Amino acid sequence: MRRVLLIGLLLFGCTSVYPQSVEEDFLSGSLPTHWGWQVPLNSPLNTLDTSRVQLTSEFLRITFQPGTLYEGFNSIRNLPSVPISALRADWRIETRVRLQRNGASGAYVQAGLKLFRNADNYFNFHLVLDPPTGNYYVSTGVEQAGRYQFAGLISPNSWSPTTTDIVRLLIRQREPNGAIEFYYDLEDRQGWRPLDGSPVSPSVFPILQDLIQNGGFIGLYTDTAGWSGTNPPVAWFDYLIVAQPPIEGDVNNDGCVDDADLLAVLFDFGATGCNRDTDINRDGVVDDADLLTVLFAFGSGC
Repeated sequence: MRRVLLIGLLLFGCTSVYPQSVEEDFLSGSLPTHWGWQVPLNSPLNTLDTSRVQLTSEFLRITFQPGTLYEGFNSIRNLPSVPISALRADWRIETRVRLQRNGASGAYVQAGLKLFRNADNYFNFHLVLDPPTGNYYVSTGVEQAGRYQFAGLISPNSWSPTTTDIVRLLIRQREPNGAIEFYYDLEDRQGWRPLDGSPVSPSVFPILQDLIQNGGFIGLYTDTAGWSGTNPPVAWFDYLIVAQPPIEGDVNNDGCVDDADLLAVLFDFGATGCNRDTDINRDGVVDDADLLTVLFAFGSGC
């Protein structure tokens, strides 16, 4: 039976799938291979400038430089991202960022999350420096077909950088086609606060709805908003989490029950012990029950 299945697997065509879950804490000193720096329609396509990026023992540190995706400019630099397939409820996206403004003033300097298909279609969720007051606040923006606008979601209050220059950002959707919730946390023991205007229906932001349904990229970005000077701001990203419920039978957690999952179970067939990904029903042995789970779920998520 194994031989027949293996021959059959070799006849199937495989499609590209992307990571369905991401838990990157930047502790390894290098980014995993599924991370990249390319932004379609941007110039340059590869946004990495190694002189401005540093992976420390705890953070991804990005020193700001000129460049933006605002409308027709499309000149962003140093935007690392992970490709993501369609998201399944209950999903969440979370990061923690410190915006060290240094000498920056007079511009809406910002750092945070960017969910995008390309340079002309994206959704921003970010920590922003308010030029008139010098305070920080959390805000959102959306660009559809090259036209940018405020997304209508914003923290109810701003705060002084002496209070904190660190924020956690969270986006989640609990139910299929349900409302999307936006939260921020200042780590002041007050917990997650909703943005004013949250939650919203996915249909309010077609680009965000498209990304949820069809996939795209989730990036960590910085933008000087036109500021220039000799002591640029620095963003310190502590982690990025993209989490969603697993698909039963998706052994390698790539969002698609396919040949790779069947092969994993077959090559591990008969193995015993705890904590094996191929032991789907967690009974301590990789056997027919696990193989049947993959077979019955074959094609799910693809």
